[in-house]
Amino acid sequence: MKFSKFCPMCGKENEVLYGDEKKLCAECYPRKHDLLDVPDEVKITLCSVCGRMKSHGEWIEEYSMRDQLLEAFSEFNEENVEMRLQFWEDDNEVTRVKVHASRDRIEDSYESRIEFNKTQCKDCARFENGFYKVKLQLRGEKDLEPVSNAIVDRAAEATNDSRKDFLSNVEKHDHGFDFYLSTERINKKILSVLRERFDPEIQRSYELIGEERGEEVYRNVVSVRL
Repeated sequence: MKFSKFCPMCGKENEVLYGDEKKLCAECYPRKHDLLDVPDEVKITLCSVCGRMKSHGEWIEEYSMRDQLLEAFSEFNEENVEMRLQFWEDDNEVTRVKVHASRDRIEDSYESRIEFNKTQCKDCARFENGFYKVKLQLRGEKDLEPVSNAIVDRAAEATNDSRKDFLSNVEKHDHGFDFYLSTERINKKILSVLRERFDPEIQRSYELIGEERGEEVYRNVVSVRL
């Protein structure tokens, strides 16, 4: 095979040289150019309660170490560059990652230290602080225990779908139950179950709980009577 291109760095003949101005062979190109801009240290923030990962300001459902690393390093990838991660664990925690990058015949690698930060996501903080937007009051003459169990079960299903939707507390009284719900969305899901199974009488009212950014904030009070 006849070669007609010489690498100005190593002097070897090659079929193809890479670069815009000073073109180099595949072996020499990584010495002058990076395929990826990977930092020496990468920080990953996890919720200490639910285990979700914070990415671009959002808490996402990435729980395995591999998926968390892939998400964290995805922002350093470039078009037409294949990226592969190799990582090591010390005491069941990843401390460093080696990034293998390739494009055409060019190959390069980079190492980053990994720092995991544990904090509490907004949803878990609200749950622990007993936050609620809807107070659902269950009342009636019949035995309300089975109805209460149905509400708790539906609330648990809603929380599995979204951490923003949760039942923060249940209070039992002589006259019934009070359920404290985080969002109107979970309230609607629970009311749907109650309508299908128990044919309740439902009334809604609102109570002022304060102001936010100059606007009045109300909490929903939903009365359910069987």
